[in-house]
Amino acid sequence: MSGLFTLLLWAWLMASSFVVSGNMAAYASPLATSVFRFLLALAVMSLALWVSWRRGKLTRLEQCRQLFQSWQRVRQYLFISGTLVGFFVGLFVALQSTTPLHTSVLYTLIPLMGVLIAKVWLKESASWLRVLGFVLGTIGAMSVLFATQQGTSLQWYAGDSIFLGACVLLALHVVSVQKWGRSLGALPGAFMIMLFGSIWLLPVALLWGDLGHVMWSSRGFWVNALYLTFFTTLLTFVLQQRLVVQVGASRLLAISYTIPVWVACYTAISQSRLASLLNAGFLMGVLLLLLALALIDERIKQRSSLDGSSSAAK
Repeated sequence: MSGLFTLLLWAWLMASSFVVSGNMAAYASPLATSVFRFLLALAVMSLALWVSWRRGKLTRLEQCRQLFQSWQRVRQYLFISGTLVGFFVGLFVALQSTTPLHTSVLYTLIPLMGVLIAKVWLKESASWLRVLGFVLGTIGAMSVLFATQQGTSLQWYAGDSIFLGACVLLALHVVSVQKWGRSLGALPGAFMIMLFGSIWLLPVALLWGDLGHVMWSSRGFWVNALYLTFFTTLLTFVLQQRLVVQVGASRLLAISYTIPVWVACYTAISQSRLASLLNAGFLMGVLLLLLALALIDERIKQRSSLDGSSSAAK
């Protein structure tokens, strides 16, 4: 039950990031918002890492030297952080010409993208039943999108194409963390991602971030920016690391299919369109999502049971 609650909390926070990111366009450019978010998160991560080293009575200089002593590790984290930065910038840019609901639905393509990339890059096997679960999840998410549109047809915005490319980058990020991220603990790994992410972003933001027009004195800027930094960056990262260990990466990817449902609920409530949540298309989409979650979860249980039996036999 605790794992389920944490999964739902992670999905809700991720859904809220799409809504809050849309609000940020009124206060700052996408690049300015992204670099502020990464620099502040880097400061918090640096402090947390310093405290952990001090509690462990470790030499800070020696620990820093170990983090950067391998050029191969530096290259790997440059790629890991670069794909994550590309996703965030793509999200903010896309929201200038699309809606939070569109981006939340396209986001649900990432698990399927991740499965395909891992199959090609990491040579991981994926059963057809498991892939079917991810496909059904995507169809269910799309059904939610169709059902909550004000018009009768689905319109494809320019921002949707941008965000689709950003989703590919995030799928690459997830797979690259799986491939290379085990060499460091969660806290040092997060620090490296934030550090190199800031390095990627800072020169780009200085050149094209329109920093002179950031509404620093606006209360709305600080409320939205601090929420994005602490809740949808730092907290979701910590929850993600915990969930991967506690319930497995596949369940984490599967629960992301509920994100468009949360965004649709927020949109319906904020726009006083609760009737959009009661139509047949929305309810059918939710049922497909539940079926997809059950199908993926069943395959995980079967695989865990087989692994346990093999271990016992040995």
